[in-house]
Amino acid sequence: MADSFVTKALPELFSESVEAKIYSVAARDYSSHDQQGTFTSIARSIHDLLHPSASPLKGPPESYPEYVEPGGSVSHPYTYTQSRFWTSGFFPGSIWLLYERAKTYGVTSGNIELEELLNLAKSWTEPIAQQAGRDNTHDVGFLFMPTFYKWYKLEKSEEAKQTMLKAARGLATRYHPWIGCTKSWDTSGHLLHGFPKEESHRHFLVIIDNMMNLDLLYSAHHLSPSSITPNLSEMATQHAITTIRNQFHPDGGTWHVIDYSQPTSPDAPAKVLKRWAAQGYSDDSTWSRGQAWALHGYAKCAEWTDTLVREAKAKGSAKSDGSGNLEAADGKFEGRMDFVEQSKIASDYFVARLGEGKEAVPPWDFDCPRPADGSLTFRDVSTGMIAASGMLTLHTILRRIDSPTVPSPYLSHALKIVRATLKYCSTPAAHFIPSNTASGQKIDLHSYTAGRRINLGEGGWDTILNQSTINYNEHARRRWADVGLVYADYYFLEVGNKLLEMERRGWITKQELKG
Repeated sequence: MADSFVTKALPELFSESVEAKIYSVAARDYSSHDQQGTFTSIARSIHDLLHPSASPLKGPPESYPEYVEPGGSVSHPYTYTQSRFWTSGFFPGSIWLLYERAKTYGVTSGNIELEELLNLAKSWTEPIAQQAGRDNTHDVGFLFMPTFYKWYKLEKSEEAKQTMLKAARGLATRYHPWIGCTKSWDTSGHLLHGFPKEESHRHFLVIIDNMMNLDLLYSAHHLSPSSITPNLSEMATQHAITTIRNQFHPDGGTWHVIDYSQPTSPDAPAKVLKRWAAQGYSDDSTWSRGQAWALHGYAKCAEWTDTLVREAKAKGSAKSDGSGNLEAADGKFEGRMDFVEQSKIASDYFVARLGEGKEAVPPWDFDCPRPADGSLTFRDVSTGMIAASGMLTLHTILRRIDSPTVPSPYLSHALKIVRATLKYCSTPAAHFIPSNTASGQKIDLHSYTAGRRINLGEGGWDTILNQSTINYNEHARRRWADVGLVYADYYFLEVGNKLLEMERRGWITKQELKG
């Protein structure tokens, strides 16, 4: 797609800086492993020298990028977390998105060989396989869809497929048929609503984020419908139906957490004990990232139900591209319309709470107090990127329901958020330093990365975007705001790839991209 009008209309989504930031972290923090996978002392020394205030580096098999603190002026390195943490799939997923971008769409700065990107993506992904089969978390969808599913989609790796199926079986154990949901948390350390582990048998916690993990159940059924029982797609669909009934405000907003009672029999249905917020401003406010998870999750559920209906009709005769869409997906939509409508309801609420200019970058909670001057305490860029990506999926579905010539409003809404984010919330641009740069030329120390030299720009930010909020609830054990965040960057990259796919399929025009 050398003549892509998408890359010309939104060059910042596909810039050299985007590749340089991801590659810098990927190569700096992994490529210094020796052939046995041991992280060398040289790599640790370089990391410690470049980022003296960062967390000690253990190497990707044990730790993965999560967030970047806002303080400091010379360097803004990632803080790392354990591979079992829910965010660990997003950085390797970002490498897979760059690989997909180059391999499938031919969009690349030319600074990184395709094989090197593939090797880095696999190297960062493989350690996460240890998390497959876990039955103590719902977050395996976030761990395995950006990584092993993308690996399977792009390379048709049987190893990746089997690992994904194992992860899905673990998630399925958390489904309760008498409640109609998969459990999110076994317990909670929230200072107001939390409870000790020994009381967990009385509670069944479901968070709105869980809508995104249904992706794993649907994809596993799609890849191997007869190898896993019970039917995973039915679990996912029922969870989405139950969430519509219990987790939405009358005005279309969402509650973050639902605490259900544990039913003792199918004749004694679960009751909603309470609705509360673990990360939003208050129990009845609408946490903006939760709203983004909802609109995105329902768009994906709608897309999957369409895929599975058409696959059943085709009885294996249709050819699948492995992405959750048959190659015939340009045809009439045949999925669940209630999921489409719920994504529209959540999206319309979301868009109505945004403004113009910088106000198009979402606040961390739609109901958080604002100072008298109208300013905002914190924004959440990750929310905007999750929502924009979900709205693009919703847009493509509506094009198939209505008419290819009838534009939906959601493409315009998504682009508005993306453009505001690029204008107000990007970190200083990075670039690759040409190999023929004179050896005597001064290069900032923080710009070095294994294998190539990269200038990360002013402040040495590891992330592409900043101004995200992880959690600012007053009763949270720890509050983080105004940070660079790994999943903000991941969904930023996903937006770019979705736009390229929409261009390839003819689902977007030059006129629609005009700002």
